[in-house]
Amino acid sequence: AYNDEYDVNGNLLPVAREMCVLPFPYEDVLLQGETKELRLYEDRFIKLFDECMSKHCGVVAMGLLAESGIIQTAPLCEIEAYNRMEGFGIFVTIRVVGRVSLLELTQQEPYIKAICRELTDTIPPNLDLPNMVAGNIENFMLLLSSMQFQLNEATGDASQSSSSLLNTYDEDEYDDDDDEEDDEDDLDRSALFREAFKVAKATDTQGYTVSSSLQNSPQEKERSAQDLTAISWAAFSSYPKHNDEESSGRNSYRDENINYRIQALDIDDLFERLKLASYMLREEKAEMQAKLALAGLKYIKGGESDDESPSPSDLDD
Repeated sequence: AYNDEYDVNGNLLPVAREMCVLPFPYEDVLLQGETKELRLYEDRFIKLFDECMSKHCGVVAMGLLAESGIIQTAPLCEIEAYNRMEGFGIFVTIRVVGRVSLLELTQQEPYIKAICRELTDTIPPNLDLPNMVAGNIENFMLLLSSMQFQLNEATGDASQSSSSLLNTYDEDEYDDDDDEEDDEDDLDRSALFREAFKVAKATDTQGYTVSSSLQNSPQEKERSAQDLTAISWAAFSSYPKHNDEESSGRNSYRDENINYRIQALDIDDLFERLKLASYMLREEKAEMQAKLALAGLKYIKGGESDDESPSPSDLDD
C-alpha cells in the first residue's frame, strides 16, 4: 500500500518497510552519529533484538514516546556491537545512521513494529546561503567557547585550556583523524562541535548530487552538501552536558536543548535545520552574556561584531 509513492515534486519516495521499534522517552532522542549503550533484559526486548538481527540486518527504529503518543519521525539506528551475558541479558550499542517516518503501527505486543519510510534531506541547488549560515554556526562555537573560558577564569574554574580557543574550522581541521581519546567532559564547545562534525559526516549514508559551483573560486572554499549536513547535526550534538546528581546517588547527564533536538530531527530541509541551529546558538550566546553580566564581566569582542548572524526569519527565501 505504501510502495511506489511520489512526493509533491514527482520524485519517487523510498520504499516503505516494516521494522522493529525500540521505545524511549523523547528526552533520550539521538541525532546523526550519536550512540547509546543499552541493557536488554526483558523477554520482549530480547525477542525484538533477535528479530532485528535475523530479519533486519541489525537495524531498528528509535521510537520516541511523548505525552501525546509516539513521535512520527524516528532516528534509524544500527546495532553496532552487542554482548550476551547469561543471567544479565544483552548489552547493546546502537548508533544513529539516519531517520525514518513512522507511517503505521502494525504491532504493539509483545514489542512495537511499524511500517517506516526512510527520510532524506532536501538540498537546495545553490549552497551560498547555507554556507553563510554554516559560517555563522562555526563562529558562534568559537565565541561561546571564548565566553565560557572567560567566565571560568573569573569564577576560578578555568579547567579548559586556552589553546582550545585558537581552533579554526577549515576543511583540514574537520578531516583530521587524531588518535587522541579526549574525555568529553574536558572539551570546550568548539572541540565538542568538531568531534560531533566528524562523527556525523562519517555515519552519513545519504547520497548527494549537488556539485560546488565555486570549486575553482579564489574566495573562501565552499562547503559541500555533505559537510553542511554534518554541521547542521553537529550543532545540536555538541551541547555541553552537566552533572545532575539526583537521589539515586549516580551521576546522570541531561541535555538542556531537547526541544531543539526534537525540532532538528523532524526537519527534512538542510537549510531550515542550519537556520534553526544558528537561532539556537544566538539564544545561547545571549544566555552566556547574561551569566557574564551576573559575574560583573563584559565579553570583549575581537575583530568584527558578533551580532551580525541572521535569525531564521532573516534568511527565508
